[in-house]
Amino acid sequence: MNNLSVSQDLNTRQLIIDSAQRQIDAKGILGLRLAEVARGANVSIPLISRYFGSRDGLLAAVLSDWYDGFALMYRSMVESWLESSESLTLEEFAMLSPKPRSADFKKAREFRLQVLATAIENPELRARISKTSTESYHWISDVIRRAKAKLPEADRNFDNRIFTLLLFNTMFVFTDLVPDSAPDDATYADFLARLIRASSQHGQS
Repeated sequence: MNNLSVSQDLNTRQLIIDSAQRQIDAKGILGLRLAEVARGANVSIPLISRYFGSRDGLLAAVLSDWYDGFALMYRSMVESWLESSESLTLEEFAMLSPKPRSADFKKAREFRLQVLATAIENPELRARISKTSTESYHWISDVIRRAKAKLPEADRNFDNRIFTLLLFNTMFVFTDLVPDSAPDDATYADFLARLIRASSQHGQS
């Protein structure tokens, strides 16, 4: 295959993905229809099948790309902040965590829930999300290691599992369903800092 053909294939594939993304934005994951995607990309349904195999294959590509993009955006934000800080407090470190009332985090986690639910019945999507999540888990471990070196010495001995297990699995699903139960973001960050500090003090004993 020559370079022109490769470029055309990539362009066609991207047109299909872009059309699918617009359909999902407008009608949700369950509302995705190949006929609408084909119309939006100005291609045929058989051509979509050629590139993605099936509706599930197309969903796996589109949703995993979104999942990867969200993870990259969050990682870039944290990396930029961490590199620009010569020293940290636990309170500052805690503020990097997802917040129960943040509108941006709420929108992202609602869509993330839909993606995870779809992945239960879509092995290809599940495999790609698992790969991204594994990379994020190891990245979080590395961030903790680097951040600890910038914390006051008395606060460096906290249990890493507060982040790698507790926060990695926190999505505030029930908080969204019972909004009156959600603390404001500052109160949550203060609670988290207290939890980390208590763990640190326990680790010194």
